[in-house]
Amino acid sequence: MKRIGTVLMGFVLVLACMSSAAYSAGKCSPNSYSQARSAMTGRLLATGYSKTQVSFLMRNADRMTSALRAGQLNDKAKACGIDSARAYVFGCLDKQLFPLQSGTRASLDNEKQTKGFWGRKRLTVRELVFISDFHVCLGAAKEYLFRG
Repeated sequence: MKRIGTVLMGFVLVLACMSSAAYSAGKCSPNSYSQARSAMTGRLLATGYSKTQVSFLMRNADRMTSALRAGQLNDKAKACGIDSARAYVFGCLDKQLFPLQSGTRASLDNEKQTKGFWGRKRLTVRELVFISDFHVCLGAAKEYLFRG
């Protein structure tokens, strides 16, 4: 029962965050992708993510954002460029994921069996929160900054 409650809470948070992610998607990122990635890495480490978790999450985030192509940018986003569009994903994620507090460590470090998100079948709640928020922001970027 506790597991179902945790999963449902995560989905409710994702749905609540989708509207704010979409609202801010039309702006150019003030940071480069490298700056946004570095800032995200620091924030994750500061809020209790381990170096191993951060490496795993950022490696997969890099893989997915690098699949976004400049030729697919819509007319509004062309002025910003692909680096800005990719950085947008981390900027959005920063707004969605934080203010995650380091004081809630125990429940966020519980492991859950999954169907194999990002190549792993066992993930911590902390990793699942990042992955779900990342996909919300990646989806918002694709919808508002890229064509079809």
